[in-house]
Parts: sequence; C-alpha cells; structure tokens
Amino acid sequence: MGFTDRRTFIKSALALGAMVATSGCMKPADKPAPWISGAPDPDPMNGKNVKIVRTVCLACHSACGLQVKVVDGVVAKVSGNPYHPNTMEPHIPYGTDPKAAEKLEGTVCAKGGALIQSLYNPDRLLHPLKRAGARGSGKWKTITWEQAYNEIINGGDLFGEGPVEGLAALRDLQTPIDPEAPELGPKANSVVFMPGRIEHGKKEFTDRWFKNAFGTVNNRLDHTSICETSHHVGLSLCFEGSTHIKPDIMNAQYILFFGTSPYEANFPMQALARKLNFFRERKGKLVIVDPRFSNSAAKAYRWIPILPGTDAAFALGMMRWMIEHDRIDKRYLSFPNAKASSADGHLTWCNATYLVRQDTRKFLRPADIGLSAGEKDFVVMEGGKAAASGAPAMADLEYTGEINGIAVKTVFTMLKERVSEHTLEEYAAICQLDPQVIVKTADEFSSHGRKAIADFYRGAVQHTNGTYNARTIAVLNFLIGNVSWKGGCEAHGGSHWHEMGGQPGNKYDLAKSLHPGSVKAKGVTIDRKKSLYEESTEFKKNGYPAKRQWFPFANDNVYQEVFPSIGAQYPYPIKALITYWCNVAYAAPAGIHQIKGIKDPKVLPLFVAIDMVMGETSAWADYILPTVHILEDWATPHVAPTILTQTSGVRQPCIPPVARDAKSTEEIFIDIALKMGLPGYGKDGFGPGMPLEKPSDWYHKMVANIAYGDKAGDSVPGETEAEKVQYVLDRGGRFEDYSKSHNGDHTSHPYKNICLIYNEKLATTRDSMTGQFFDGLPYYEPIRDAMGRPADMQKDKYPFHIITYHPVYHAQARTAVSKWLMDLTPEECVEIYAGDAQQLGIRYGDMVRVYSPSNPEGVKGRAFVTEAMRPGIISIPHSLGHWEYGSKSYTLDGKATPHRSFIGRGCSANPVMMLDPHLKDVCMQDPIGGSASFYDSYVAIEKVKE
Repeated sequence: MGFTDRRTFIKSALALGAMVATSGCMKPADKPAPWISGAPDPDPMNGKNVKIVRTVCLACHSACGLQVKVVDGVVAKVSGNPYHPNTMEPHIPYGTDPKAAEKLEGTVCAKGGALIQSLYNPDRLLHPLKRAGARGSGKWKTITWEQAYNEIINGGDLFGEGPVEGLAALRDLQTPIDPEAPELGPKANSVVFMPGRIEHGKKEFTDRWFKNAFGTVNNRLDHTSICETSHHVGLSLCFEGSTHIKPDIMNAQYILFFGTSPYEANFPMQALARKLNFFRERKGKLVIVDPRFSNSAAKAYRWIPILPGTDAAFALGMMRWMIEHDRIDKRYLSFPNAKASSADGHLTWCNATYLVRQDTRKFLRPADIGLSAGEKDFVVMEGGKAAASGAPAMADLEYTGEINGIAVKTVFTMLKERVSEHTLEEYAAICQLDPQVIVKTADEFSSHGRKAIADFYRGAVQHTNGTYNARTIAVLNFLIGNVSWKGGCEAHGGSHWHEMGGQPGNKYDLAKSLHPGSVKAKGVTIDRKKSLYEESTEFKKNGYPAKRQWFPFANDNVYQEVFPSIGAQYPYPIKALITYWCNVAYAAPAGIHQIKGIKDPKVLPLFVAIDMVMGETSAWADYILPTVHILEDWATPHVAPTILTQTSGVRQPCIPPVARDAKSTEEIFIDIALKMGLPGYGKDGFGPGMPLEKPSDWYHKMVANIAYGDKAGDSVPGETEAEKVQYVLDRGGRFEDYSKSHNGDHTSHPYKNICLIYNEKLATTRDSMTGQFFDGLPYYEPIRDAMGRPADMQKDKYPFHIITYHPVYHAQARTAVSKWLMDLTPEECVEIYAGDAQQLGIRYGDMVRVYSPSNPEGVKGRAFVTEAMRPGIISIPHSLGHWEYGSKSYTLDGKATPHRSFIGRGCSANPVMMLDPHLKDVCMQDPIGGSASFYDSYVAIEKVKE
C-alpha cells in the first residue's frame, strides 16, 4: 500500500462501519468520521446503531473488565464493566440483566480509555509485509497472505541470500537436532515461538499449535522474565501450587509493600488503588519500601528509601528482631502437619520443625533412620525424640544434634542461625538505612496479629538475587502465621473457572482428549528453562561452567536469553523464529544489544513477526503479519489474587478488524495448520464432526467450560449450551458474587497446603556456571554476574544506580501511540535527586546524557530534579523513548511512510543498562528465577547542549 492509499485509509476512518476481516480493496465511507489525534469522534448521542460489548482490557496486565460503547460500528467510549470485580466495589450481582447494566459504569484507567487511539492508530500495519532489502534496512513491500503463507511454509531462496527451510521441512520429529546430544530433542525444536504479552486462551491455543501439533519444545517463550518471573518462581519455592500473593486489603491492618507502587502499577492497579483507599480510611497503615518517592509512597503512612537489591537484607533484619523479641507465632511454626494446625483453625502449616541433614542438604526421611512412617512423611523431634512428621500435634521447633550418626538441625534452628549472621546494624548498613527503621518496621509488622502482610513485586525481584529476595520477604508472613486468614496473606485468590476443562463439570477437555493426532514435544528449550545442566551431554563432557546459564527453576521462560542464545547457536541452531507482540529490543534491559543475535540470516534464516505496528524488534523481521487490536480480539485472561472471588473475564471482539486485512493470531495459525495438514485443525479438528476452522470454534468451547463450571450442577442460566455461552458473553465473563469473598475467618478460596521456609529442591540444585549449590533458606546475596562474582559496577566512573518504573498513564510498549497519554507525559524524564543535581550543576529542564559501560553513547532526556528520590539514584520511567512504532518513517513499496515524531519523545533507561560482564551479550540475570536485571546497573550523567 502506498502513501496515497494510506492517507485515504486515515481520512475515510477505515470505512469503519462496513469493514470485515477479508482481503480486498478499501472503500471510503460515505461520511468519513472526523479524526482527533488519530481517533474517530462519532456522535455518541445521535448514532442510529448503538451496542454495548463487554470485554477485557490489555492496556496493562490487570485484566480489567471493559464496557465498550459502539456507535454505527465505531468504538465511541470505553468504560469499566460493572460486573467485573476489578472495576467496581462491590461489583454488581451476576444475575443483573445486561440491558439494565448498561446504565451503570465501572471505572477505567487512563490507559484503558485511550485504547481507542491505539485501535484507530494511523500507523497500524494494513497488509502482510516482506522485507525488500537487507534485514533491518527498513525497506518493505506489500504481499498477499497467500504469498506469505506459501513462503513461510515452503521456504526457498526467499531474499536472494540462499536457501531457507520453511516450516514444512523443519517439522521433523525424528532427526536429532544434535546427534551427539540426543537430550536436546528433534529438529522440530529449531522453530521458536516467542510472544511478548500473551494471555490465557491464546497461551493454550498457541501451545496446542507449536507443542502438540508442530512438535517444538520452544512453544511459548514469553516476556515474563522481563516483568515479574522471579516473583512467581520465588513464591513457587515457598508454596506448593501457588505463585502469587496479595494482601486481603479490605480486612488488613498493616501492609508492607516492597518494590511496588500499587497506586500506579502492579495489578490489578485500579482495584489495588481503590481497595487501598478503603484500607487507609479505616486507619490501616501502608508502608512503601522503595528507593523512589512514588505517588504510592506519598499516600503511605511511611516511606522507606531502601538501596535497590537489598530487600532480603531488610527482611532478614526484621526476622532477627522478631525472633529475638519473641514476636513470632511459635505455636503455628510448631505444627508439623495439616491436622495439627487445623486444630487451631489454620488452613496451612509449615516445615519449620522438619529436620535437615547437614551432609546432603536434604530433609531427613524416616527411612534414613529406620523409622516406620507414611510415604510423604519427614522427620521431626517430639519431646526430644525422633518422630514422623504426620503424627505429632506439636513438634520441637529447635534441635541440633545427631540421629543414627547423621547430623541434623530443624529448619527453624537453621533460620535462627541465618538471621544471626549479621547484626541489625550490619543489615541496615547493607540497605543504607538507619537500624531503627528496621526495628520500627519489625515492631509494627508483628503488632497486628494475622492482619499484617509483607508483599512485593518487580522492584524487589528484577535483580540477580531476585528469587532470594522473593523467598525471604514471603517468609516474613509465615513467621506470623497469616496465610489464608482474613486480613492476611492471600496466596490463591478467587481464581477462575477452568476454561481448558478437565474438571468434573466442564463441557470440553481441551487439554487432553480433544486433539486427535497430538504429538509430544521433547528436548531442551533454547533458553534452557526447567532443565538441569547436569543431565546434558555438555556437562558430562566438560563439567562446569556451562557455555551459558541454565535455569532449572525458571517456570516462566527466560525471554531476554532467547535472542543471544540464537546468536550463539546454543545449545543448538535455530532455523525459524516467529514472534507475536514481541518487542524485546525495546523492553529488555540492554535490549539494543539483543538484535545482534538475530540480525544475520546465516545464523537465523527465517524471522516472522506478528505485530500491529512496525516495532523496534519486528523491524528486523523477514515478514511482518498484521494482527488485530485488543478490542478486536479474543482471550480468557485471569486476575491476580487481589480479587478474592472467582473470576473469569472473557475478551471478545467489539468490532470487526479496523485494518481489514489484519488477522488474529489464531486465524494465522489455523490457516498455516490447514495448509500444512497439521493434526487437530480443520473440519474434524476436535474430533469427528467438531471443527477447528476459526477462532470462535476454540473460544466457544472455552466459554462453555466457564459457563458450565468446575463441578456438576454449577452452571449459569440457559437451556442450551449456546444460551449459556451467550449469558457469559453478555456480561463479559463469569463473576462470583462479591459477598462470597470470605468464609468466616478465612478467605473463601484459600491456599490449603504447606508453607516452605526451607526448600529442599532449591538447596540441592547447583548453579550451572559455578557448580555451587543454591541456598534453601531465606538469604541475602549481593549482586553477581553469571559466574557468581560480585559485579564490577565501576562506581568511580559510573556513580549513579539507575532504576525504572511504570507511570500510571503508561504501560507495555504500545501506549506511546496515544496522543492523549503522551500529552499527560512531561518532557522531563530523567529523574535525579536535587542534591546530586546541584553538585553536577544540573537544573530542572536541562538536557542531560545518561551513559554506562555497556552504552557509552547513552540516552538523552530532560532532567527532572526532585527531592522524591534517595541520593545516588537515577530514575527513568518506562514506555518512552521509542525509535520505531511510528516515530520514524520506513520505506513501503518504494515510498516513505508517514510518521508521528511525538511517539519517540523522551528516553528509556533500558538501552543503558548493564550487559553481563561474563556473557557480554545479555543483561545480568537471576540464575534461579531467570529474571532480567532491571535494577543493578550503574551509570553516569552529564549536562549537554540541546
């Protein structure tokens, strides 16, 4: 499409009322809608055809329900869905008539309201594109979907650079990808699917395609490691079956937040903020531990300006004071099993009394000492005698000694020894705080019974020591026995109805029985997540260190490691990369260096990007396939345990695709599957007579599972399946009544399992680079590189610690296209403490350059001089500083495309963040959780001329 056609595209408002998702020529609307900053402006009062569609937002990861007003085929207004618990307190009863509910509105944040502008973004990609020059040259040509599919599937000499294997040739489930290392799996693993932001519904659909139909283990290497993954991994090592905690805000008395700004970010942000307002009205005490004086800190009872990355030291100092002053729940800690703790009303118990062998780091098992016991029992001391953990009503909390010649200690004894490794003064010195700050916080935290909670998010975990920080903070809650109690720590939340099925009441088992011809992917992923290095051929040949880090606990992928691993062809070469909403080059720390891994077609022969705009990463692809917007798409997003009632939101298309040639991810992969003949697609995709030919075939079954519930007899009203599905869609999901959040003194859907102070699996697993065991207890570790060495920050040349954060009006990589949101964003975006600025001669509004050892050129932005920062910190908010996304032109069919320079305004911290000193092609990483290090880099700053 040329420049003239694109102008017609904008002026005609895309023939908004008449567009459908088919190819063909665009026809201008009879009466083009006026445009304001790229968004249409229909008359919301006098439109002839008005409908309300309830869906789910994806402007951030909160998954808030939306109520979308569509006037004459144009999205005229976005508000909150009053059925959804994220957007109204309390949300309306589920039985409320949908027409009556149209008179009500829940809340929506600025990002959600501005979805209109990204929907009607004039820079959206309109047709499939193929590069028309060298990779990354910015030269493109328009092609048809048919040409794109044929070339991607069949390969050939696509660019005059030599033969490229297509997907058909790469789907080899028999030939080893490396004959000398069969554990790596078959050749099919040379195909990688790397989505950025992808949610439930899509996750399971693409897993079905890549893992169970195509047969690659590289089926969904998503973005989570640059967002939060060590939070999830750390908590998975504290709980069995939970990866997330949140406070029961409406009933808590004291909330201690580490590294998060609940009034601006975290999720669900607006629900957190609303509930915290009620909490503060009740005189609840909110404490924010963060180096930046955020808007959340401004509303807090107290702000603690901690040094980044020292959260575990602060928590260990709290533990030491609490133990020494008998401010822990020793009775709860002494319960060795569920039956014993339930006598006191607890739904959980912990392993504080379990004995740990000091030789093997493992728990002592009954069989080790010839003790008769159950298969799942451990060993505790009861009155000074060894006993199986399943029997005693109480066990000895402290013990050090030998049993049958085996040296053992209880977990609690080991914890006491751990917290005693430093004095309070030493812990405070690590955090660069006054010791009395730790004392006061520990005193307050332990003064509210079970109605206090320590919570955290990415600020505490996106470090090389992130998983240890997560585990240590979480254990504070165990010491006061608050898990699953009203007003305490919620580790489960209301959860959701299981859209994939497999539960007694579900209609369809999408996870297992409805995929004829399904294959089983096998091998090691390119990012080496959930794999033990010691089981590899490489280890057996070479021992430690591995060539690159392995991440046996990284349950949520290692996003920032994918491109560098492709570049290193480790542990095997990749032949085809397919990305979706992936912008790792912009979003990852030191992301500008990521492109080196994929820029050479000889190293990565085929790169296909599915995207809505020309992004910083998709600009390097061979093909870009245009996809649909959030308001044109399907998904079944889940909510965080902030929400205590069962919640299943459903994202559904509000209008047909504005860019008429765009396709959803599901459409694209169904098309390719049908052309390749992959199992599980077509007229009998789910089995005889059950087609999987379009996205609604998939989502109808998911919504039916939600409608029918997870137990027999639990379903929404309706005589037929279609009626029940429509009942859910009319309300934008299924939502349990607000009154069902609690059951007596507990939450209604509580975590009911063990709380792990000591994690045996972690303690007995070795780091793939150093060969050293990880630590199974709460632990503070300084910032380290891939080889386990203290990272050389060169503080003499680069004296400032750089951090970043999400402001409330921006999130992800897409909000900069909104003129509304960018008008709210001040031009000044390099935040510096006033005292530091004065010493450097920097004044508010000066142009400054921030640079680092990994990026000597640095980034430029205006100084925002503030007292709201601890000294020695530079902060740059995320979501600004784009160099693509419509901020500059590219060449399409021989002509320069229009661009909007405001999209590139400001700067980003990510380009100046530190590369790992050992690996040199990726940022520093948490070797346990796999998180990218966002908060461990040091920079210099100087005033420059404009």
